[in-house]
Amino acid sequence: MNKVYCYLCDQSSEVTVKKEEEIHTIKGTPVKCEVENAYCGQCGSKVYIPALNDANLDRMDHTYRRQNGIITVQEIEEILRQYNIGAKPLAAMLGWGEVTILRYLKGQIPDRAHSNTLLSLKAPYVFSRYFKQKQERLTPVARTKVLRAMEGLNTKLIGGKDELYERSQRLSQAYHMQPDIYNGFVPFNLEKMVQVILFFLKSGDPVYETGMNKLLWYVDMLCYKRSQRQALTGLCYKHNIYGPVPLWYSYLYGSLDDVYITLVEDKYGTQIGALADFSTDVFSDDELDVLETVANNFKGWSAKKISQYSHQETAYRQTTNGQFISFEYARDLSLS
Repeated sequence: MNKVYCYLCDQSSEVTVKKEEEIHTIKGTPVKCEVENAYCGQCGSKVYIPALNDANLDRMDHTYRRQNGIITVQEIEEILRQYNIGAKPLAAMLGWGEVTILRYLKGQIPDRAHSNTLLSLKAPYVFSRYFKQKQERLTPVARTKVLRAMEGLNTKLIGGKDELYERSQRLSQAYHMQPDIYNGFVPFNLEKMVQVILFFLKSGDPVYETGMNKLLWYVDMLCYKRSQRQALTGLCYKHNIYGPVPLWYSYLYGSLDDVYITLVEDKYGTQIGALADFSTDVFSDDELDVLETVANNFKGWSAKKISQYSHQETAYRQTTNGQFISFEYARDLSLS
């Protein structure tokens, strides 16, 4: 690194950069984060380097958002791209101040309510609902751009199958909830949820409903544990006598039957089969690694064995039958 001016030495000196943990308060919340500080090679005092300081501020901002489930600038940018809408038109549609989203794009941290609203817009059904109710707030040009973007999304979703589209809409409506600690701070994502199920079916080994419930839960919990801010599918889970289960899981699988999966009753329970091929397109590399970790950990396990194993998790032991399971327990998950 180039020499840096030290005010105590009153000269430019070589510096040593050290990684250190610091605690800073952001919006009243203490945030512990690893930062990089530079020290004068002559007197050992801390010296100021603008690039290091900016990087440290970014790290603290990212850590705060991750720990509190707050939307990131990159996620807001992706929402604007997905629906081909500008920051000002989106703010107008949501009934916010004209420059509110512009400020968020420049790095201002949204409050919890605004963050949850923006996170929910990742789901096309949620955005569509807002748009239908408030489209009169947009200019004709802005409305046309959004409509074209949504038509493209619907075409991709429908794929020529009216029944699939209708089922997708019903599921999205049923599972639409504001992102919170019970769905891992992520809106319900039908496409990812379906692909998680298909991932565990691609080996061809028998998978039963009871086992799939646990695999979905472990995927979401592990994803939340590793990212420290978001789950994967947006499903909520409840304590059941057989272990953690998705909310309304019978309705969930029934809605996918004959489109993505098959459901066959036998003496062991409801066996799930695949009618579609697994696709990696909707997952990041980190998400795919979560899927592989869960699959490898439970490879060859029966539904009964997975169920018994899940009973040992803190999340299960600290809740009672019928109670929603918070993603706060992800930190104690046995998988890592």
